[in-house]
Amino acid sequence: MKLILRKFPYVIFILLILCALYFLPFIDRYHGYHDWLIGDHLTTPLAQSTSKCQGEGRATVCEFTNLCVDRKHGVYIVNQDDISLMANVMNSDEASDFFWKPAVRSSHPEKVQYINDTVFVYGLYAPFHFSHWMFNGLLPLYSMMRTYNATRNAWLMQIHIVDDQPSRMIPQDISFLTDGKEIVFNYENMLTEMQVMPPTVPICFANAVVGAGNRCSLYYCEKNIPAEHYDQFRNDILNHFIHNGQWEKYMHKEQADKRVFACINSTKIYTSDNGENDANTPVIGVLQRYHNRHILNAEELINALVKQKYTVKFLNFDVGCSLPTTAKLLEDVDILISSHGNGIGDAIFMAPKTSILSIDSRFYSEPWFAYVHTASGRRFYNFECESSDCQVADIELAKQVLEQEGVTLTHYELLEYVGPKYPTRLINKYFAGDDKGAYSRYTKDVTRLVDVEKLVRFVKEILEEMPLIKNKSFVELCEIGKCCGPWCDGALEKNVFKKGNAWGGEERQTANGVINWKAAA
Repeated sequence: MKLILRKFPYVIFILLILCALYFLPFIDRYHGYHDWLIGDHLTTPLAQSTSKCQGEGRATVCEFTNLCVDRKHGVYIVNQDDISLMANVMNSDEASDFFWKPAVRSSHPEKVQYINDTVFVYGLYAPFHFSHWMFNGLLPLYSMMRTYNATRNAWLMQIHIVDDQPSRMIPQDISFLTDGKEIVFNYENMLTEMQVMPPTVPICFANAVVGAGNRCSLYYCEKNIPAEHYDQFRNDILNHFIHNGQWEKYMHKEQADKRVFACINSTKIYTSDNGENDANTPVIGVLQRYHNRHILNAEELINALVKQKYTVKFLNFDVGCSLPTTAKLLEDVDILISSHGNGIGDAIFMAPKTSILSIDSRFYSEPWFAYVHTASGRRFYNFECESSDCQVADIELAKQVLEQEGVTLTHYELLEYVGPKYPTRLINKYFAGDDKGAYSRYTKDVTRLVDVEKLVRFVKEILEEMPLIKNKSFVELCEIGKCCGPWCDGALEKNVFKKGNAWGGEERQTANGVINWKAAA
Protein backbone atom coordinates (compact mmCIF):
# COMPACT_ATOMS: atom_id res chain seq x y z
CA MET A 1 0.00 0.00 0.00
CA LYS A 2 2.82 2.40 0.89
CA LEU A 3 4.47 1.68 -2.46
CA ILE A 4 1.25 2.57 -4.28
CA LEU A 5 0.91 5.80 -2.31
CA ARG A 6 4.50 6.79 -3.09
CA LYS A 7 3.90 6.24 -6.82
CA PHE A 8 0.52 7.99 -6.86
CA PRO A 9 1.92 11.53 -7.49
CA TYR A 10 3.91 10.22 -10.46
CA VAL A 11 0.78 8.61 -11.92
CA ILE A 12 -1.10 11.90 -11.59
CA PHE A 13 1.82 13.77 -13.18
CA ILE A 14 1.87 11.39 -16.18
CA LEU A 15 -1.90 11.72 -16.62
CA LEU A 16 -1.62 15.52 -16.61
CA ILE A 17 1.09 15.37 -19.29
CA LEU A 18 -1.09 13.10 -21.45
CA CYS A 19 -4.05 15.46 -21.06
CA ALA A 20 -1.88 18.44 -21.99
CA LEU A 21 -0.62 16.67 -25.11
CA TYR A 22 -4.20 15.86 -26.14
CA PHE A 23 -5.43 19.44 -25.77
CA LEU A 24 -2.27 21.13 -27.09
CA PRO A 25 -3.47 21.35 -30.75
CA PHE A 26 -6.68 23.06 -29.62
CA ILE A 27 -4.77 25.46 -27.33
CA ASP A 28 -2.25 26.32 -30.05
CA ARG A 29 -4.97 26.97 -32.60
CA TYR A 30 -6.94 29.13 -30.18
CA HIS A 31 -4.02 31.24 -28.98
CA GLY A 32 -2.64 31.82 -32.49
CA TYR A 33 -6.03 33.07 -33.58
CA HIS A 34 -6.53 35.09 -30.40
CA ASP A 35 -3.17 36.87 -30.79
CA TRP A 36 -3.93 37.70 -34.43
CA LEU A 37 -7.14 39.39 -33.33
CA ILE A 38 -5.42 41.43 -30.61
CA GLY A 39 -2.97 42.78 -33.18
CA ASP A 40 -5.59 44.08 -35.61
CA HIS A 41 -8.62 45.69 -33.99
CA LEU A 42 -10.99 48.43 -35.05
CA THR A 43 -11.23 51.60 -32.96
CA THR A 44 -13.78 53.45 -35.10
CA PRO A 45 -17.31 53.03 -33.63
CA LEU A 46 -19.60 50.81 -35.68
CA ALA A 47 -23.03 51.88 -36.84
CA GLN A 48 -26.08 50.27 -35.28
CA SER A 49 -27.06 46.92 -36.77
CA THR A 50 -29.96 46.57 -39.19
CA SER A 51 -32.05 43.54 -40.08
CA LYS A 52 -34.43 42.35 -42.75
CA CYS A 53 -36.01 39.00 -43.64
CA GLN A 54 -37.49 37.37 -46.70
CA GLY A 55 -39.63 34.27 -47.12
CA GLU A 56 -42.18 32.83 -44.74
CA GLY A 57 -42.29 30.17 -42.07
CA ARG A 58 -39.72 27.42 -42.52
CA ALA A 59 -38.25 29.18 -45.56
CA THR A 60 -37.41 32.44 -43.77
CA VAL A 61 -33.93 33.88 -44.40
CA CYS A 62 -32.67 36.91 -42.46
CA GLU A 63 -29.90 39.40 -43.17
CA PHE A 64 -28.11 41.56 -40.62
CA THR A 65 -25.47 44.26 -40.75
CA ASN A 66 -22.71 44.49 -38.15
CA LEU A 67 -23.30 41.10 -36.55
CA CYS A 68 -20.73 40.30 -33.87
CA VAL A 69 -19.51 37.23 -31.99
CA ASP A 70 -17.24 36.67 -29.04
CA ARG A 71 -16.62 34.00 -26.45
CA LYS A 72 -18.37 35.78 -23.58
CA HIS A 73 -21.53 37.07 -25.25
CA GLY A 74 -22.04 34.64 -28.12
CA VAL A 75 -23.60 36.02 -31.31
CA TYR A 76 -25.27 39.43 -31.18
CA ILE A 77 -26.23 42.59 -33.01
CA VAL A 78 -26.15 46.11 -31.57
CA ASN A 79 -29.22 48.33 -31.60
CA GLN A 80 -31.22 50.39 -29.12
CA ASP A 81 -34.32 48.40 -30.11
CA ASP A 82 -34.83 44.64 -30.34
CA ILE A 83 -34.73 44.26 -34.12
CA SER A 84 -33.53 40.66 -34.06
CA LEU A 85 -35.61 38.36 -36.28
CA MET A 86 -35.93 34.57 -36.41
CA ALA A 87 -34.74 32.44 -39.34
CA ASN A 88 -34.74 28.67 -39.83
CA VAL A 89 -31.12 27.48 -40.15
CA MET A 90 -32.00 23.85 -41.03
CA ASN A 91 -32.58 22.23 -44.42
CA SER A 92 -34.16 18.96 -43.35
CA ASP A 93 -37.49 17.61 -42.10
CA GLU A 94 -39.88 19.82 -40.15
CA ALA A 95 -39.14 18.06 -36.84
CA SER A 96 -35.52 19.24 -37.11
CA ASP A 97 -36.32 22.91 -37.81
CA PHE A 98 -34.36 25.33 -35.65
CA PHE A 99 -35.38 28.97 -35.66
CA TRP A 100 -32.55 31.19 -34.46
CA LYS A 101 -31.78 34.86 -34.00
CA PRO A 102 -28.81 36.74 -32.53
CA ALA A 103 -28.97 38.43 -29.16
CA VAL A 104 -29.33 42.21 -29.03
CA ARG A 105 -26.96 44.50 -27.12
CA SER A 106 -27.22 48.24 -26.66
CA SER A 107 -23.61 49.10 -27.48
CA HIS A 108 -20.58 47.78 -29.29
CA PRO A 109 -17.48 46.72 -27.35
CA GLU A 110 -14.52 49.11 -27.36
CA LYS A 111 -12.28 46.84 -29.42
CA VAL A 112 -13.45 44.65 -32.26
CA GLN A 113 -11.94 42.85 -35.21
CA TYR A 114 -13.94 44.02 -38.21
CA ILE A 115 -14.42 41.74 -41.21
CA ASN A 116 -15.70 43.77 -44.15
CA ASP A 117 -17.46 40.81 -45.68
CA THR A 118 -20.34 38.36 -45.10
CA VAL A 119 -20.68 35.54 -42.60
CA PHE A 120 -23.09 32.73 -43.56
CA VAL A 121 -24.88 31.26 -40.55
CA TYR A 122 -26.18 27.73 -41.04
CA GLY A 123 -27.12 24.42 -39.42
CA LEU A 124 -26.19 20.78 -40.02
CA TYR A 125 -28.22 17.60 -39.86
CA ALA A 126 -26.41 14.35 -38.83
CA PRO A 127 -23.07 15.47 -40.32
CA PHE A 128 -21.38 12.14 -39.50
CA HIS A 129 -23.56 10.71 -42.30
CA PHE A 130 -21.89 11.84 -45.53
CA SER A 131 -25.06 12.24 -47.60
CA HIS A 132 -26.94 14.10 -44.86
CA TRP A 133 -23.92 16.33 -44.29
CA MET A 134 -23.76 17.08 -48.00
CA PHE A 135 -27.41 17.32 -49.12
CA ASN A 136 -28.92 18.73 -45.90
CA GLY A 137 -26.01 20.97 -44.94
CA LEU A 138 -23.11 21.65 -47.27
CA LEU A 139 -25.03 21.99 -50.55
CA PRO A 140 -27.71 24.33 -49.14
CA LEU A 141 -24.89 26.45 -47.70
CA TYR A 142 -23.04 26.39 -51.04
CA SER A 143 -26.23 27.34 -52.87
CA MET A 144 -26.79 30.34 -50.60
CA MET A 145 -23.20 31.46 -51.08
CA ARG A 146 -23.70 31.29 -54.86
CA THR A 147 -26.99 33.18 -54.57
CA TYR A 148 -25.32 35.97 -52.58
CA ASN A 149 -22.17 36.03 -54.75
CA ALA A 150 -19.94 35.21 -51.79
CA THR A 151 -16.30 36.25 -52.09
CA ARG A 152 -13.26 34.18 -51.11
CA ASN A 153 -13.13 36.27 -47.91
CA ALA A 154 -16.56 35.19 -46.65
CA TRP A 155 -16.78 33.43 -43.28
CA LEU A 156 -19.03 30.62 -42.06
CA MET A 157 -20.77 30.07 -38.74
CA GLN A 158 -22.02 26.63 -37.70
CA ILE A 159 -24.79 27.67 -35.32
CA HIS A 160 -26.76 24.44 -34.75
CA ILE A 161 -26.30 20.70 -35.28
CA VAL A 162 -29.00 18.03 -35.12
CA ASP A 163 -27.62 14.63 -34.10
CA ASP A 164 -24.09 15.84 -33.46
CA GLN A 165 -21.60 12.97 -33.13
CA PRO A 166 -18.18 14.58 -33.72
CA SER A 167 -16.28 11.42 -32.76
CA ARG A 168 -17.74 9.75 -35.88
CA MET A 169 -16.93 12.68 -38.16
CA ILE A 170 -14.06 12.48 -40.62
CA PRO A 171 -12.33 15.90 -40.82
CA GLN A 172 -13.74 17.42 -44.00
CA ASP A 173 -11.74 20.06 -45.85
CA ILE A 174 -14.23 22.62 -47.20
CA SER A 175 -11.64 25.22 -48.20
CA PHE A 176 -13.09 25.15 -51.74
CA LEU A 177 -15.86 27.37 -50.35
CA THR A 178 -13.76 30.22 -49.01
CA ASP A 179 -10.42 31.34 -47.62
CA GLY A 180 -12.23 32.61 -44.52
CA LYS A 181 -12.71 30.75 -41.26
CA GLU A 182 -15.64 28.77 -39.91
CA ILE A 183 -16.76 29.58 -36.37
CA VAL A 184 -17.97 26.62 -34.30
CA PHE A 185 -19.19 26.58 -30.70
CA ASN A 186 -17.87 23.25 -29.45
CA TYR A 187 -14.19 22.30 -29.20
CA GLU A 188 -15.05 18.81 -30.48
CA ASN A 189 -16.26 20.35 -33.74
CA MET A 190 -12.87 21.92 -34.44
CA LEU A 191 -11.91 19.19 -36.89
CA THR A 192 -9.83 21.19 -39.39
CA GLU A 193 -7.57 24.26 -39.41
CA MET A 194 -10.43 26.22 -40.94
CA GLN A 195 -12.62 25.86 -37.84
CA VAL A 196 -12.17 28.16 -34.84
CA MET A 197 -13.96 28.91 -31.58
CA PRO A 198 -15.34 32.41 -30.95
CA PRO A 199 -12.48 34.65 -29.81
CA THR A 200 -12.21 36.73 -26.65
CA VAL A 201 -11.84 39.92 -28.69
CA PRO A 202 -15.11 40.25 -30.65
CA ILE A 203 -15.32 39.86 -34.42
CA CYS A 204 -17.94 41.94 -36.20
CA PHE A 205 -19.02 41.23 -39.77
CA ALA A 206 -20.28 43.84 -42.19
CA ASN A 207 -23.08 41.49 -43.24
CA ALA A 208 -24.61 38.21 -42.11
CA VAL A 209 -26.97 35.84 -43.90
CA VAL A 210 -28.86 33.50 -41.57
CA GLY A 211 -30.42 30.33 -42.97
CA ALA A 212 -30.78 28.97 -46.48
CA GLY A 213 -34.54 29.18 -46.92
CA ASN A 214 -35.07 25.49 -46.08
CA ARG A 215 -33.70 24.50 -49.48
CA CYS A 216 -32.85 20.95 -50.51
CA SER A 217 -33.98 18.38 -53.06
CA LEU A 218 -35.94 16.22 -50.60
CA TYR A 219 -39.72 16.14 -50.27
CA TYR A 220 -39.63 17.79 -46.82
CA CYS A 221 -37.89 21.01 -47.93
CA GLU A 222 -39.87 24.12 -48.86
CA LYS A 223 -37.42 25.37 -51.50
CA ASN A 224 -35.15 23.80 -54.11
CA ILE A 225 -31.45 24.15 -54.80
CA PRO A 226 -31.08 25.23 -58.45
CA ALA A 227 -29.84 22.33 -60.59
CA GLU A 228 -26.88 24.33 -61.89
CA HIS A 229 -25.55 24.69 -58.35
CA TYR A 230 -24.92 20.93 -58.15
CA ASP A 231 -22.63 20.97 -61.18
CA GLN A 232 -20.92 24.16 -59.99
CA PHE A 233 -20.38 22.45 -56.63
CA ARG A 234 -18.79 19.44 -58.35
CA ASN A 235 -16.61 21.60 -60.59
CA ASP A 236 -15.43 23.79 -57.72
CA ILE A 237 -14.33 20.73 -55.73
CA LEU A 238 -12.58 19.11 -58.70
CA ASN A 239 -10.77 22.36 -59.57
CA HIS A 240 -9.77 23.10 -55.99
CA PHE A 241 -8.57 19.64 -54.96
CA ILE A 242 -7.91 17.52 -58.05
CA HIS A 243 -7.30 19.23 -61.40
CA ASN A 244 -4.25 21.25 -62.49
CA GLY A 245 -1.83 19.49 -60.16
CA GLN A 246 -3.93 20.06 -57.04
CA TRP A 247 -4.41 16.35 -56.35
CA GLU A 248 -0.68 15.78 -55.88
CA LYS A 249 -0.57 18.66 -53.37
CA TYR A 250 -3.55 17.26 -51.49
CA MET A 251 -2.03 13.76 -51.41
CA HIS A 252 1.19 15.09 -49.87
CA LYS A 253 -0.59 17.18 -47.26
CA GLU A 254 -0.24 15.59 -43.84
CA GLN A 255 -3.57 14.28 -42.55
CA ALA A 256 -4.07 13.66 -38.84
CA ASP A 257 -6.96 11.28 -39.52
CA LYS A 258 -5.94 8.22 -41.56
CA ARG A 259 -9.54 7.69 -42.70
CA VAL A 260 -9.16 10.60 -45.14
CA PHE A 261 -7.32 8.40 -47.68
CA ALA A 262 -8.60 4.98 -46.56
CA CYS A 263 -11.09 4.62 -49.42
CA ILE A 264 -8.38 5.41 -52.00
CA ASN A 265 -6.02 2.82 -50.52
CA SER A 266 -8.70 0.12 -50.40
CA THR A 267 -10.06 0.58 -53.95
CA LYS A 268 -9.44 -2.29 -56.37
CA ILE A 269 -9.47 -1.86 -60.15
CA TYR A 270 -10.50 -4.78 -62.38
CA THR A 271 -9.97 -4.85 -66.16
CA SER A 272 -10.32 -7.52 -68.84
CA ASP A 273 -7.37 -9.90 -69.35
CA ASN A 274 -6.60 -8.81 -72.90
CA GLY A 275 -5.60 -5.32 -71.76
CA GLU A 276 -7.77 -3.59 -74.39
CA ASN A 277 -9.30 -1.18 -71.90
CA ASP A 278 -8.63 2.46 -72.79
CA ALA A 279 -9.96 5.91 -72.06
CA ASN A 280 -13.20 5.07 -73.89
CA THR A 281 -13.86 1.92 -71.86
CA PRO A 282 -16.93 2.36 -69.62
CA VAL A 283 -16.07 2.58 -65.93
CA ILE A 284 -18.46 0.82 -63.56
CA GLY A 285 -18.23 1.52 -59.84
CA VAL A 286 -19.34 -1.25 -57.48
CA LEU A 287 -19.64 0.06 -53.93
CA GLN A 288 -19.68 -2.62 -51.24
CA ARG A 289 -20.97 -2.23 -47.70
CA TYR A 290 -19.64 -4.40 -44.89
CA HIS A 291 -21.54 -3.48 -41.71
CA ASN A 292 -24.97 -4.00 -43.28
CA ARG A 293 -26.68 -4.23 -46.72
CA HIS A 294 -23.81 -6.38 -47.95
CA ILE A 295 -24.04 -7.61 -51.57
CA LEU A 296 -23.25 -11.28 -51.07
CA ASN A 297 -22.40 -12.07 -54.69
CA ALA A 298 -20.46 -8.88 -55.51
CA GLU A 299 -17.51 -10.93 -56.79
CA GLU A 300 -19.76 -12.72 -59.29
CA LEU A 301 -21.12 -9.35 -60.42
CA ILE A 302 -17.61 -7.92 -60.89
CA ASN A 303 -16.51 -10.93 -62.95
CA ALA A 304 -19.58 -10.61 -65.17
CA LEU A 305 -18.94 -6.90 -65.75
CA VAL A 306 -15.26 -7.46 -66.53
CA LYS A 307 -16.31 -10.12 -69.07
CA GLN A 308 -18.13 -7.34 -70.90
CA LYS A 309 -14.74 -5.56 -71.12
CA TYR A 310 -15.72 -2.82 -68.69
CA THR A 311 -13.32 -1.34 -66.14
CA VAL A 312 -14.66 -2.00 -62.65
CA LYS A 313 -13.79 0.07 -59.58
CA PHE A 314 -14.53 -1.95 -56.43
CA LEU A 315 -15.10 0.66 -53.72
CA ASN A 316 -15.25 0.54 -49.93
CA PHE A 317 -16.34 3.75 -48.18
CA ASP A 318 -16.91 2.03 -44.84
CA VAL A 319 -13.20 2.51 -44.08
CA GLY A 320 -13.53 6.28 -44.41
CA CYS A 321 -13.39 8.86 -47.20
CA SER A 322 -12.99 12.62 -47.38
CA LEU A 323 -14.77 15.00 -49.73
CA PRO A 324 -11.77 15.29 -52.12
CA THR A 325 -11.00 11.55 -52.15
CA THR A 326 -14.65 10.73 -52.81
CA ALA A 327 -14.67 13.16 -55.74
CA LYS A 328 -11.42 11.70 -57.09
CA LEU A 329 -12.75 8.13 -57.03
CA LEU A 330 -16.07 8.91 -58.71
CA GLU A 331 -15.05 11.60 -61.20
CA ASP A 332 -14.72 9.14 -64.12
CA VAL A 333 -17.40 6.57 -63.14
CA ASP A 334 -20.17 6.07 -65.73
CA ILE A 335 -22.46 3.80 -63.70
CA LEU A 336 -22.41 3.37 -59.91
CA ILE A 337 -23.86 0.19 -58.43
CA SER A 338 -24.48 0.12 -54.68
CA SER A 339 -26.89 -1.07 -52.03
CA HIS A 340 -29.27 1.66 -50.93
CA GLY A 341 -27.51 4.04 -48.57
CA ASN A 342 -25.04 6.77 -47.85
CA GLY A 343 -22.61 6.09 -50.73
CA ILE A 344 -25.25 6.61 -53.41
CA GLY A 345 -25.20 10.33 -52.65
CA ASP A 346 -21.53 10.39 -53.65
CA ALA A 347 -22.65 10.09 -57.27
CA ILE A 348 -22.90 13.90 -57.21
CA PHE A 349 -19.21 13.73 -58.20
CA MET A 350 -19.94 11.68 -61.32
CA ALA A 351 -20.53 13.57 -64.55
CA PRO A 352 -24.05 14.85 -65.32
CA LYS A 353 -26.48 12.29 -66.81
CA THR A 354 -24.44 9.30 -65.58
CA SER A 355 -26.39 6.49 -63.88
CA ILE A 356 -26.78 5.13 -60.35
CA LEU A 357 -28.33 1.73 -59.63
CA SER A 358 -29.52 1.12 -56.08
CA ILE A 359 -29.47 -2.59 -55.23
CA ASP A 360 -32.52 -2.91 -53.00
CA SER A 361 -33.42 -5.95 -50.93
CA ARG A 362 -36.67 -7.84 -51.33
CA PHE A 363 -39.60 -5.98 -49.79
CA TYR A 364 -37.69 -2.72 -49.31
CA SER A 365 -37.14 0.30 -51.55
CA GLU A 366 -37.26 4.01 -50.84
CA PRO A 367 -37.04 7.14 -53.01
CA TRP A 368 -34.62 9.29 -50.92
CA PHE A 369 -31.90 9.26 -53.58
CA ALA A 370 -34.41 9.59 -56.40
CA TYR A 371 -35.10 13.05 -54.98
CA VAL A 372 -31.40 13.86 -54.68
CA HIS A 373 -30.51 12.86 -58.22
CA THR A 374 -33.54 14.20 -60.10
CA ALA A 375 -32.42 17.59 -58.77
CA SER A 376 -28.70 17.08 -59.42
CA GLY A 377 -29.16 15.67 -62.94
CA ARG A 378 -27.98 12.07 -62.49
CA ARG A 379 -30.07 9.12 -63.66
CA PHE A 380 -31.25 7.00 -60.72
CA TYR A 381 -32.82 3.56 -60.65
CA ASN A 382 -34.08 1.38 -57.77
CA PHE A 383 -33.01 -2.10 -58.91
CA GLU A 384 -35.53 -4.13 -56.96
CA CYS A 385 -35.37 -7.74 -55.86
CA GLU A 386 -38.55 -9.40 -57.10
CA SER A 387 -37.94 -13.04 -56.20
CA SER A 388 -36.77 -15.15 -53.28
CA ASP A 389 -33.66 -16.02 -55.34
CA CYS A 390 -32.05 -12.74 -54.28
CA GLN A 391 -33.27 -12.91 -50.69
CA VAL A 392 -30.88 -13.69 -47.82
CA ALA A 393 -32.27 -14.61 -44.39
CA ASP A 394 -30.45 -13.01 -41.45
CA ILE A 395 -31.89 -14.37 -38.21
CA GLU A 396 -29.47 -12.46 -35.97
CA LEU A 397 -30.37 -9.12 -37.56
CA ALA A 398 -34.09 -9.95 -37.28
CA LYS A 399 -33.68 -10.79 -33.58
CA GLN A 400 -31.82 -7.54 -32.99
CA VAL A 401 -34.50 -5.41 -34.66
CA LEU A 402 -37.35 -7.27 -32.93
CA GLU A 403 -35.63 -6.92 -29.57
CA GLN A 404 -35.62 -3.14 -30.04
CA GLU A 405 -39.40 -3.40 -30.42
CA GLY A 406 -39.76 -5.64 -27.36
CA VAL A 407 -41.02 -8.54 -29.49
CA THR A 408 -39.92 -12.16 -29.09
CA LEU A 409 -40.84 -14.72 -31.74
CA THR A 410 -40.77 -18.48 -31.46
CA HIS A 411 -38.17 -20.33 -33.53
CA TYR A 412 -40.72 -21.21 -36.22
CA GLU A 413 -42.17 -17.71 -36.27
CA LEU A 414 -38.67 -16.33 -36.73
CA LEU A 415 -38.13 -18.60 -39.73
CA GLU A 416 -41.43 -17.35 -41.17
CA TYR A 417 -40.45 -13.73 -40.46
CA VAL A 418 -37.23 -13.98 -42.50
CA GLY A 419 -38.72 -16.34 -45.08
CA PRO A 420 -39.65 -15.85 -48.74
CA LYS A 421 -43.17 -14.53 -48.13
CA TYR A 422 -44.11 -11.16 -46.71
CA PRO A 423 -44.93 -11.87 -43.01
CA THR A 424 -48.35 -10.23 -42.91
CA ARG A 425 -49.67 -12.66 -40.26
CA LEU A 426 -46.83 -11.93 -37.84
CA ILE A 427 -46.99 -8.18 -38.39
CA ASN A 428 -50.73 -8.20 -37.67
CA LYS A 429 -50.20 -10.41 -34.60
CA TYR A 430 -47.34 -8.54 -32.93
CA PHE A 431 -47.54 -4.95 -34.16
CA ALA A 432 -50.54 -2.86 -33.23
CA GLY A 433 -52.06 -0.99 -36.14
CA ASP A 434 -50.19 -3.12 -38.70
CA ASP A 435 -46.94 -1.29 -37.88
CA LYS A 436 -44.37 -2.39 -40.49
CA GLY A 437 -41.51 -0.28 -39.08
CA ALA A 438 -39.54 -3.15 -37.54
CA TYR A 439 -39.80 -5.32 -40.65
CA SER A 440 -38.79 -2.40 -42.87
CA ARG A 441 -35.70 -1.79 -40.74
CA TYR A 442 -34.81 -5.46 -41.09
CA THR A 443 -35.31 -5.58 -44.87
CA LYS A 444 -33.51 -2.25 -45.33
CA ASP A 445 -30.32 -3.49 -43.66
CA VAL A 446 -30.33 -7.18 -44.57
CA THR A 447 -27.63 -8.80 -46.72
CA ARG A 448 -28.81 -9.26 -50.30
CA LEU A 449 -28.04 -11.05 -53.56
CA VAL A 450 -28.28 -9.34 -56.92
CA ASP A 451 -29.67 -10.94 -60.08
CA VAL A 452 -26.35 -10.69 -61.93
CA GLU A 453 -27.65 -11.66 -65.36
CA LYS A 454 -30.50 -9.16 -65.24
CA LEU A 455 -28.30 -6.38 -63.84
CA VAL A 456 -25.55 -6.81 -66.45
CA ARG A 457 -28.19 -6.75 -69.16
CA PHE A 458 -29.50 -3.48 -67.73
CA VAL A 459 -25.98 -2.00 -67.60
CA LYS A 460 -25.51 -2.87 -71.28
CA GLU A 461 -28.85 -1.25 -72.09
CA ILE A 462 -27.82 1.96 -70.29
CA LEU A 463 -24.48 2.15 -72.11
CA GLU A 464 -26.03 1.41 -75.51
CA GLU A 465 -28.38 4.38 -75.20
CA MET A 466 -25.62 6.82 -74.24
CA PRO A 467 -25.74 8.56 -77.68
CA LEU A 468 -29.42 9.34 -77.02
CA ILE A 469 -28.63 10.51 -73.49
CA LYS A 470 -25.85 12.86 -74.62
CA ASN A 471 -28.11 14.58 -77.14
CA LYS A 472 -30.92 15.39 -74.71
CA SER A 473 -31.13 17.63 -71.68
CA PHE A 474 -31.85 16.03 -68.32
CA VAL A 475 -35.37 17.47 -68.32
CA GLU A 476 -36.00 15.96 -71.76
CA LEU A 477 -34.81 12.59 -70.41
CA CYS A 478 -37.34 12.88 -67.61
CA GLU A 479 -40.09 13.74 -70.08
CA ILE A 480 -39.45 10.52 -72.04
CA GLY A 481 -39.12 8.34 -68.95
CA LYS A 482 -35.34 7.97 -68.93
CA CYS A 483 -34.16 9.79 -65.78
CA CYS A 484 -35.45 7.79 -62.82
CA GLY A 485 -37.43 4.69 -62.03
CA PRO A 486 -39.14 2.33 -61.78
CA TRP A 487 -41.22 4.56 -59.50
CA CYS A 488 -40.28 8.14 -58.62
CA ASP A 489 -43.40 10.24 -59.20
CA GLY A 490 -42.90 12.38 -56.10
CA ALA A 491 -39.28 13.16 -56.92
CA LEU A 492 -40.10 14.09 -60.51
CA GLU A 493 -43.01 16.27 -59.46
CA LYS A 494 -41.00 18.27 -56.89
CA ASN A 495 -37.69 18.58 -58.70
CA VAL A 496 -38.57 18.59 -62.42
CA PHE A 497 -42.24 19.40 -63.15
CA LYS A 498 -43.79 21.35 -60.29
CA LYS A 499 -43.52 25.14 -59.99
CA GLY A 500 -40.39 25.98 -58.00
CA ASN A 501 -38.54 22.91 -59.32
CA ALA A 502 -34.75 22.67 -59.50
CA TRP A 503 -34.65 23.06 -63.30
CA GLY A 504 -35.59 26.70 -63.79
CA GLY A 505 -38.59 26.75 -61.46
CA GLU A 506 -41.27 26.99 -64.16
CA GLU A 507 -44.10 24.46 -64.09
CA ARG A 508 -43.95 21.81 -66.82
CA GLN A 509 -46.59 19.50 -68.21
CA THR A 510 -46.05 15.99 -69.58
CA ALA A 511 -48.22 14.41 -72.27
CA ASN A 512 -49.42 11.48 -70.15
CA GLY A 513 -48.55 12.58 -66.63
CA VAL A 514 -45.29 11.71 -64.93
CA ILE A 515 -43.28 8.96 -66.66
CA ASN A 516 -40.86 6.57 -64.94
CA TRP A 517 -37.83 4.79 -66.32
CA LYS A 518 -38.43 1.05 -66.78
CA ALA A 519 -35.73 -1.56 -67.26
CA ALA A 520 -36.29 -4.11 -70.01
CA ALA A 521 -37.69 -7.40 -68.71
